[in-house]
Amino acid sequence: MSTPAAKRFWTTTSMKADDGGFAVTLDGRDVKTPNGTVFRAPTEPLAVAIRDEWDAQVEVINPDAMPMFKFTVTAVDRVTPQRDAVVDELANYGANDLLCYREGGDQQLANHQDETWQPYLSWAEATLDVRLSCFVGIMPGEQSPEAKQALRGHVDRYSDFELSGLHSLVTVSGSLILGLAAAQNHQPIDAITKAAQLDELWQQEKWGYDDEAGARLKAHHTLMTEAHRYLSLLKT
Repeated sequence: MSTPAAKRFWTTTSMKADDGGFAVTLDGRDVKTPNGTVFRAPTEPLAVAIRDEWDAQVEVINPDAMPMFKFTVTAVDRVTPQRDAVVDELANYGANDLLCYREGGDQQLANHQDETWQPYLSWAEATLDVRLSCFVGIMPGEQSPEAKQALRGHVDRYSDFELSGLHSLVTVSGSLILGLAAAQNHQPIDAITKAAQLDELWQQEKWGYDDEAGARLKAHHTLMTEAHRYLSLLKT
């Protein structure tokens, strides 16, 4: 049996600043994370967005309608207690990055991959000082120890709050390079999302639209956009 949705139990939603950051309050009581930690947002714009998410709940609480809150509590409840594991997980995406595996059978698709993905790898080399090797086919290739170490170092520079958003960008796109490009505003998030979805969009163009695949691509676009907005609110 599914758990019944929690109903809205408060009247007034507000926020306040203190030494720990910015609290969101419901009828004057501080919001807590699912693990029971008193919730604090690190920046005022993020706290305002989260306050508005809570205030927009009408009769029942819909967690899917509160992405900024979800990213923030994920940082507190999940990233902070296991930061090293999260950094390792994201760095491993770079060791097997989506952008490094090119089509071996369809030359048109391979050309499209080269045109779309290579500029991101060139950006990584110029900006991050990381040079990744590319491979044909799906068999895993090995990146240099220097590249893997450098990528982990770049990931480790992000705060716990930032890692929460970066985690979604990387895991949804399948690419650490695209995730870092989004986090650093190298390209518009729509362009980065299309780069991540290149293979699926190619198949859709070749074979026609599929409802299930289309819904999945739309959901992934939403997640990427929300994660990018969350990181932007952390910087302002």
